[in-house]
Amino acid sequence: MDSTEFRLQGPDYYVRLADLLPLIPDNDWTWSILEVDGVGVMPNGMSVDAFEDLVRASPTGFILGWSELKAFAADLEQNHWLTVVAARSADDLVAAELRVDDFSRCLVMLEAFDSGSWTVAAQPETATRHDIVEAARARFAAADLPSGRPVG
Repeated sequence: MDSTEFRLQGPDYYVRLADLLPLIPDNDWTWSILEVDGVGVMPNGMSVDAFEDLVRASPTGFILGWSELKAFAADLEQNHWLTVVAARSADDLVAAELRVDDFSRCLVMLEAFDSGSWTVAAQPETATRHDIVEAARARFAAADLPSGRPVG
């Protein structure tokens, strides 16, 4: 996968999942939340703890479509730890591979690490078609001025 990494937050900004999703075109991929530790409104009115437990309990994560992912991201205020992947279908989400962070069957991987950094990765054919990694690099990694959400 092609990838880029950049700071999740700085003195006057915070990059949320909702800030990354506009870099990705509308799609019919299968999305899965593999790890979550955050603050905000969780799907189906679940508490944060209940949703985190549900995600951890599923070997292929919490499966959702593009519009559901966008709604989740809009309601997620902060993401301390978060791993989200996209695949062509649920069949490409193989538990044994995902468990060891093998995302080779995934089209896109978005990961917030310990409130410190984001990694945006995409298969080369996906990145070439949609420039997901390059768009993330240009907007968040290459500039000194942040494009994320202001803090405060």
